[in-house]
Amino acid sequence: MRRELARNPRLRKRLGLERVPSSATLSERSRKLPWPLLRGGKRVGRGRRVLAMDATLLPAQRSDGEAAWGVGSDGGWVYGYKLHLLVDLDTGEVLALRVTPASWHDSPVGRGMLWGVERFPGEKPPVVVADAAYEGEANFRLARRRGMLLVTGHNRRRGRPKGRGRLLNLRRRGRGAYRRLLGRRWELETVFGLLKGPMGLVGAVGRVRGLKAVALQVEAWVMAWSVVAQLLGQAGLPITRVLRVVA
Repeated sequence: MRRELARNPRLRKRLGLERVPSSATLSERSRKLPWPLLRGGKRVGRGRRVLAMDATLLPAQRSDGEAAWGVGSDGGWVYGYKLHLLVDLDTGEVLALRVTPASWHDSPVGRGMLWGVERFPGEKPPVVVADAAYEGEANFRLARRRGMLLVTGHNRRRGRPKGRGRLLNLRRRGRGAYRRLLGRRWELETVFGLLKGPMGLVGAVGRVRGLKAVALQVEAWVMAWSVVAQLLGQAGLPITRVLRVVA
């Protein structure tokens, strides 16, 4: 948190901080936070978190030398950047965010995001749902090491699934539960649509150049959405219900 506040003056300004708080200050204040509420109330220690991991392309100016060409989900080429997100689908909390040139593959970036996920004491293994781009065996091994269950789609053009990790998770959850969990990917896809459409993230990215400037714009937009989503959740409106209304 302190590193993020130190490198992002816009975030400090939005939070009303003149300077970066010391570790002692943050530690003292954190003891007074309503942790059960922030962590999902009754889900702590008994429930199972469902996380979603995905990426979307953001068009950039052709004069931006740090951008690159990438292929979208529809097979079309886009010159720009790629937003990678790992989100808690029940609370709207952003657990990991990365911005890369559009040519970067989703799978290795996803491994880096999985490394940063922390489990709560006594929590059941969280489920991470993702599309076929994250189907690599290395991702399944990492998820097991981190105490998580990775649920991915499969690209039929590659033939039958060969990964041992995917088959193990399929047997553990059962085919019906596996498909229901995998179906929740649409929730994160709806978040991407909301960010790029009504919230105007594409226009904001198109007004700046360079990876650092684009990343600052993306972080501001994503964190604004996340704060609203978590406030709605605390008010008794689950983010899944809000997303259904938006969709």
